[in-house]
Amino acid sequence: MPQIKTHCKICNCRCGIVATVNDGRVEKISGDPECKKNDGALCIKGKVMLELLYDPDRLLYPMVRQGENWNRLSWDSALTQIARKLLQLKATHGPQSVAIYRGMSVYSWLVAVFLNRFGMAFGTPNFASNAALCVSSKVIATHTSFGRGVSVGGDFRNSRCILLLGTNPAVTGMHRSLRIMKDILAAKKAGAKLIVVDPRKTETAVKADIYTTIRPGTDTAFIMGLVNYIIENELFDSDFVSRYTHGFEQLKAAARKYTPKMVEQTTWVHEETLQKIARMFATNRPACADRREGVIHHEHGTETCLAINILNAITGNVDVDGGVQVQTNLFDKSSDLFRELTGAEQFMPAAAPVTGRNPFTGDVPTALLEAILKDKPYPIRGMIVVGSNPLISWPQTDMVRRALQKLELLVIVDLYRNDTAVFAHYALPAATFLEKLDLQAPNVAIPRVVQLQKPVIPPLGESRSESWIIKALADKLGYGSLFCETDEQVMDRILSQMGLRTEELKNHPSGMVIEPRPVGYYHSHPYPTPSGMIELYSDSFEKKGGPGLPSFREPSESPISSPQIAERFPLVLVTGNRLRSSYLSFLHNLPTLHAKNPENWVELHPEAAAARGIENGERVVVESPRGSIKLPAKVSPDIDPRVVAIPYGWGHHFNGSWQLANRDPGANPNVLLDYRKIDKLSGMPNFKSTLCEVRKVEGGG
Repeated sequence: MPQIKTHCKICNCRCGIVATVNDGRVEKISGDPECKKNDGALCIKGKVMLELLYDPDRLLYPMVRQGENWNRLSWDSALTQIARKLLQLKATHGPQSVAIYRGMSVYSWLVAVFLNRFGMAFGTPNFASNAALCVSSKVIATHTSFGRGVSVGGDFRNSRCILLLGTNPAVTGMHRSLRIMKDILAAKKAGAKLIVVDPRKTETAVKADIYTTIRPGTDTAFIMGLVNYIIENELFDSDFVSRYTHGFEQLKAAARKYTPKMVEQTTWVHEETLQKIARMFATNRPACADRREGVIHHEHGTETCLAINILNAITGNVDVDGGVQVQTNLFDKSSDLFRELTGAEQFMPAAAPVTGRNPFTGDVPTALLEAILKDKPYPIRGMIVVGSNPLISWPQTDMVRRALQKLELLVIVDLYRNDTAVFAHYALPAATFLEKLDLQAPNVAIPRVVQLQKPVIPPLGESRSESWIIKALADKLGYGSLFCETDEQVMDRILSQMGLRTEELKNHPSGMVIEPRPVGYYHSHPYPTPSGMIELYSDSFEKKGGPGLPSFREPSESPISSPQIAERFPLVLVTGNRLRSSYLSFLHNLPTLHAKNPENWVELHPEAAAARGIENGERVVVESPRGSIKLPAKVSPDIDPRVVAIPYGWGHHFNGSWQLANRDPGANPNVLLDYRKIDKLSGMPNFKSTLCEVRKVEGGG
């Protein structure tokens, strides 16, 4: 039977796979041992991808909702009707009244190009994506510290000390590669130290030499405490600082207030632990501090990421083996080529986006809620959602529901008629990654593997690739002449920046490793920052309205800033922790994964449970000032007694098309959040430091 190599796209690790095909049907999926991203390994999600491909509940035909019923349409009828409604909205409210949102498709540069070009041609400035639910804070901090067009990541395998903040690579691969935990354990075996900071003692934390809890939302104070201790005790790399950094004296003055005592009072991290971590990190070089959503999903996550960059820089751990490596992005939205391919100059919309012309927040989905519900700064009346489920993923679910219901046109392009589709007017069937051509070119992963995602079978039913759908709708709107290139021609334009062509990737089905710039490149070349150096203090960021230096700011809803609220809601809620058997809501209908976790739970410490008379497995109520949800209690010693945690992605209470997921809906923790509490620099919602309370269900129901 033919075996075809391609790549998994369930998450951003993008592991190499081998598909065994028999008479047009995929019989087996296995890991590709020649792919440098995963060396043949697959996680449980990758192993069951055929359940996704052949899920009987998949959306396979264009559908229109008429009342509470969904009826099948031809592609021509569906696209004609959608185009007519889009033009009506444009004529009545202006092109800016239509917003475009992309979720999982954010991983595809091909979709990004075509979807942005579509929006530009239509005339809307309102693009948003799940980047503002994922990495925007880190990206802004990276651009500020090291310059635009670069990405940074820890070289764990060669490190002597690894500091992980708010990340659990044993489960997630840090969104980069399944090899990451293997690299961390290999470094430990060679004598490296591992430090983990997290309110949960995770699968990674149990491997740590030092583990400490921390109060969610206070990471900036903790990192600046490390910075201050290292400077005060002259443990920083003075030669590196003088040669390659800008703003050390301003940093030194600003860091003085972060004494070990102040940090302990603020963060729950003991003075002695802070000092021990600072010394271990500063004296075991090369070292690297790295992070993920645990420190990003806050109102001030951008400043936390800036502080982490500073910690790596003052200890001389930037652009060195075993430290944080700085690499030029293979392709990104700030590049001239992206602007050229999307028509950004040719079709610059007249209206400002609903976020305003803010230099930082250009990609904020929650800003759309204000525009839909309150017409601020102007009304949004239509939305096209590609590969996402905002009803589950956006904060404050009740507000999201009201916004979706108010739209005059909501079109979803997805694998399923998901929760959001309950309020959609049209549902268009997207092909899976096993059924379409695409390009994978990640910027952060080490090694960086450029991969051609080849279709292994034709699309099932009448499902189509997102690029086909975008082009077909553009043609109905009269923009067809702007979409003359084939997918392969656009991919060739992107690959040209790497000195590659699609034909070369076809000859390397396991992917091609893009050789990084030599380590130490920036020791003899300027960084792409205004000063040409690593900016510990950024004059230019400050002039744009950002902080020149990171500073701890108390979360707007916390035991300190909101003592009256904390009297009723004394626990700090962390949402979004990943599970091995779950990633996003679209996997909850797969039998194997559903059997492992039919629903989610609230994790709380035995002390917190005992104080509330709660038993393990008992159904409880979790409530906040915004609302409440019911779900089982998971009593565990591996979480701080002052914190509770709820895995993300459940809450399938709406009448969607999923047999298993709708039968066992679980609960959506985003019901408890406030959509207005965001990082003003990045637009990142506060998913991980909301006040709540847990109580027994009255009457035991």
